[in-house]
Amino acid sequence: PISAENSALWLLSEFPTRRQYRHDVDHASAAAARRGLPLRCSRAWRGDVQGAHLRLHLLAGDAVSSQIEDDIKRDLAKIAITVNMRLLQKEDFNRAMKQGDFHMCFTESWGPPYDPHAFATGWFRRENEAHYAALDGLEAPMTKDRLQQMVTDVLKVENVATRQAKWAEILQEMHDQAISNPMWSRRMPAVMNRRLQGYVSGPQQYDYPMHPVEVSSGSRKVVVAPGAQTGLFVTTGPMDPHSYRPNDFFIQNWIYEGLVYYGQGGVIEPMLATSWVVVDTADGGQEYSFTLRQNVQFHDG
Repeated sequence: PISAENSALWLLSEFPTRRQYRHDVDHASAAAARRGLPLRCSRAWRGDVQGAHLRLHLLAGDAVSSQIEDDIKRDLAKIAITVNMRLLQKEDFNRAMKQGDFHMCFTESWGPPYDPHAFATGWFRRENEAHYAALDGLEAPMTKDRLQQMVTDVLKVENVATRQAKWAEILQEMHDQAISNPMWSRRMPAVMNRRLQGYVSGPQQYDYPMHPVEVSSGSRKVVVAPGAQTGLFVTTGPMDPHSYRPNDFFIQNWIYEGLVYYGQGGVIEPMLATSWVVVDTADGGQEYSFTLRQNVQFHDG
């Protein structure tokens, strides 16, 4: 089974240890005002709030987020915020997120090794995910540019403890400012026929590595039903090896092999390369030398 975590965007995300949020009523009012929600409430919080309306976008067909919508409506109603929910098809949902056309929406991360590295760098790609628009609401002294520099810098850190501390600082800032708040997690089981052997769950959501599977008995014809966010995969995607979408890397596992791959827990394991050596160069860079696996064949022999 694969674990994943969903977040809410003002923005949502998935990540390690978090302190208790430091929000108070004044902080919440300021955050709401930055996002165009005219929320006004007293410091003592007696519930004397002027009403506000919040646009919540949900992906049509995603049963889990639809179930949580009722809880969100109930909780925000306590501070006089009315939630206007819109169910959008995948294409419209993605467009609204990229363009910042929301007050709150849900997104999900895909677990290690994708998080937090590739996930965080994607925050700063224009019209890539909802984070890009939401980060415009960061409070001083933090800014989008400063946070991006922090992410760029941490990617260069080799010491594990130092790297973890720097990621904690970045993610804490996201959570404290309610840009991205963790909401729930889920597991994705794989159900296999007993005549199939060798299956090991992939390290990410919607990653079903069928290429190691062997048929131990019966017909060699195997039917696969790979699950996606709102049903089954219906297309293979563009089959671009540089792409990182669920249906892309599902089919790519059958077509491409890299020099290495991510094993359990994000450990880098050999694939087409059996070993490698990293040498520091005089100009401050690094040189990688890979030993390639011998007698590798294409699928047709």
